[in-house]
Amino acid sequence: MSLADIFTRLNSWIETQKKNLDLLKNMEKELEEADRLSLLLATRVACRYINDIIRDFDTWLENPMVLYLMPKPMLRELRAKLWDIMYELIKFDIKHTSEYRDYLKKLEEEGKIPLMLRLPLRERASRGAPRYPAPI
Repeated sequence: MSLADIFTRLNSWIETQKKNLDLLKNMEKELEEADRLSLLLATRVACRYINDIIRDFDTWLENPMVLYLMPKPMLRELRAKLWDIMYELIKFDIKHTSEYRDYLKKLEEEGKIPLMLRLPLRERASRGAPRYPAPI
């Protein structure tokens, strides 16, 4: 691959990401009055997009051109930003999961959990957490 090809690919990536950013911002405006299903789907879009970006960053950092040429200040900035994002995601995960646990406990105490959601479900090996809400 020539250096010209690399510049073409980088420019294309940047333009695609700018278009995606605009599209996502426009989609977000539509979500102000969204129903539960739309909010769930939008959340899954965000998770998928975050996952794809992280995977692409990881792959990009394996590229010999990046490994050899990226200056240390850029690597420091990238590392710091990704660690900030990681910390924020972990903190949000703790907050969100705690709030959901408390909400679920309240529903259980009030007898408001449908019987069909109490069925035994297999555990997901990657986190040791139930794949869906655990049986009550």
